Amino acid sequence: MKCPKCHAEVEKGNLYCPKCLAEIPWVQEFNSVETLLEKKKIEEPKKAPSHESLRRLGKRRRIKRITVLVLGILILITGVFFFRQMNSFEAFYERADKAFAKGEYERAIRCINAALEKDPENLKANLLLSRIQEKNGKTESAMLVLKPMLKEYPESAEVYGQMLHLMEIEGQYSEIKDLLASCDKKEILETYKEYICTAPTSGLPPGTYTSFQTVALFADYENIYYTLDGTKPTEKSIRYTEPIKLKEGTTVLRAIGINDKNIVSDEITRKYVIVVDSPKPPEITPEEGNYDKRTMIEITVPDGCRAYYAFDKIPTVQSTVYEKPIAMPEGYHVFYAILVAANGEISEAASRIYYLEY
Repeated sequence: MKCPKCHAEVEKGNLYCPKCLAEIPWVQEFNSVETLLEKKKIEEPKKAPSHESLRRLGKRRRIKRITVLVLGILILITGVFFFRQMNSFEAFYERADKAFAKGEYERAIRCINAALEKDPENLKANLLLSRIQEKNGKTESAMLVLKPMLKEYPESAEVYGQMLHLMEIEGQYSEIKDLLASCDKKEILETYKEYICTAPTSGLPPGTYTSFQTVALFADYENIYYTLDGTKPTEKSIRYTEPIKLKEGTTVLRAIGINDKNIVSDEITRKYVIVVDSPKPPEITPEEGNYDKRTMIEITVPDGCRAYYAFDKIPTVQSTVYEKPIAMPEGYHVFYAILVAANGEISEAASRIYYLEY
């Protein structure tokens, strides 16, 4: 300690400064509780930990290490799971589907291609890719996507529907016809029957006829086209609107139909031969001769014909039409009768000479 007056060094315990003899004011030192405790801790020898304490401490440390390890593994597994989920087929497909719904076609293409890398032959992914390509204006590419799917999934109505839709956009009507012709699945054909154009039918069977005929054509659509000269019919041929009158001779009728989807039907061909013969003279009863009582004259009229008659002159179509038996007139008369067929052909006149006298 230094003297407070002359600042000379004073040894501990001296009450006066050895230099200037000034009184040195020593202060009694007091230890705090903390200081005493600290001194006691230093002075006391450390006790060695017990075996039980060491065992519990080791156990706690092992539990802590195991807990940390388990948590680490769980975090790793969770991370791997979510990574796989985020990069799975379903995740990519879902993103592509949502992007497609929002009209984000470029993003949809990237996502669906990523999905197809996981499962290249997946049906719903290929269908979605085709629809995206269609929206991007790449119809041919969209069709190329579906062609393998038709072979891979021949029972999928959805694949057929998308392909038919794309073919219709491209105007590939003959290809539509061929595609459905190659399909043997009744359910698919029934589902897309609007794309099927059945051939028209004719009301008159082909063959030879001895009278003039008309032919009616039938279909479940409006547009039927035909030719009568044996040439191949097209949509530029005669459009059917009413029954066709057949002329005398040979007629080859060829017809097609075109439905509302512009699909052309198979062609039908019908050959008709019309040979028109004049009807034979009618049969007249009774036999000619002399009669002495009231007698009725009758004409036998075949189906499809009408009879005309006259006395003492040959009848024409302007003469009296035969409808019922005719009373024989008195005296000497020549009765004439003719037949007129439905086609207008007229028979030669038949005649009977009668003499009636009461």
